[in-house]
This record gives sequence, structure tokens and C-alpha cells, in this order.
Amino acid sequence: MRKIEIPKVTIGGEEFPIYCDLYVLSQIQQRMDINDFERGIIGAEIIRDENGEPIRDDDGRLKLRFGKYDIDALILGLTCMINEGLIIDAEQTGTEHEPIEEKYIARICDMPLIELSNLVHETFGRCLTAKKNEPPEALNQKKNISK
Repeated sequence: MRKIEIPKVTIGGEEFPIYCDLYVLSQIQQRMDINDFERGIIGAEIIRDENGEPIRDDDGRLKLRFGKYDIDALILGLTCMINEGLIIDAEQTGTEHEPIEEKYIARICDMPLIELSNLVHETFGRCLTAKKNEPPEALNQKKNISK
């Protein structure tokens, strides 16, 4: 088994491993569209016309309004990512893990909403852009270069 470097996050005074991979994306996709998930975790809402059709700008991109977070998407993403981190950590250390429930995470999460949004979105983004087993620091350096 390959060694995976798993970042940690502290929620409600407890430290959890957090990781996103294709399995996590699959779990999320079983419950909601991945694009809706991403918009929900960053607080973006599609602007629609009077007929409910999405409005696009001159370049064909959807027009978005920010500030409406999908709390269910944040809880779902955070829980799936923590559970995957727990599974990987248990496999690498040869220990057992106890899955975390969404209700538990929602109750103990004490992060400000914007910080929670950033954490889930950055972890999600790492899965989409990082090479397998690439440390999170390498991705952050790539982000800074592309700005």
C-alpha cells in the first residue's frame, strides 16, 4: 500500500484526518450533483431569469450570486472527507476506525462558516488538481503560481 500524507483538521477540539479522493467524490455524487456541491460549499447561487433559466454572461459562463451557502453540502463534504481520512489512516497504521456521522460533525463543528467553506473547498480542489500522493504544500505553491 502506498503511503498517503493526510492533512489534519481540528473541529470542536478534536483532531481529524481529512482527505478527498475519487471515492469521496463518488459518495457526494450519489447524493447531489458535483457542480451543485461545489457551488454550495463556496456559497454561489446561479442567477436565473423569470422563467427559471440560468443567465449567462457574454462569454457563456453562468452568472453567480455569492453568499448563499448550502450547509447540507458543507456537512456532507466535511463528513465524507473526514471518514476517508480515518479509513486511510487506519489502513496505514493497522488500526480500526469508527466512522463519524454527519449529525456528530454538524454538532461539534465550531469553525466560522467562511473558514469551513475554505477548508472543504480546498480539500475538494486538491482532489481535482493534485497528483496522487502529492503533499498539500506542493498544491498551494501551484495555486500561487497560477494567480
